[in-house]
Amino acid sequence: MGGFGAALSRYAVFEGRSRRREYWGFMVGLWLIGLTIGILYVGGGASVESSGEGSWLSVVALVLAGLVGIAFFIPTLAVGWRRCHDVGIPGGVAIIGLFVPLVIYIIALIPGNTGPNEYGPDPKA
Repeated sequence: MGGFGAALSRYAVFEGRSRRREYWGFMVGLWLIGLTIGILYVGGGASVESSGEGSWLSVVALVLAGLVGIAFFIPTLAVGWRRCHDVGIPGGVAIIGLFVPLVIYIIALIPGNTGPNEYGPDPKA
């Protein structure tokens, strides 16, 4: 899970390049956090009880999901931006990935440019 820590260490850095390992390590970490919150939500009895009230655990999970979404918005955009740079695409394309995730996932599968490119040195070097 080294990619998760590497991406967080560059929380709001939109310059440079990120390898596939960093991008996918970050995304898997984020998905695991989301899965954990989802389990809390379901475990809290997310379905409304006959009294019409939900569980406090479900409410906590929803608040937690909102906070995680806010906290990880910038690093998610930044790592996608740097991943675009690694394949020689302008980072702004990562914004499209916020609305159509398939776009950034496809870009994230493409091997990065070998050697330096206009966005910086090869992160594998």
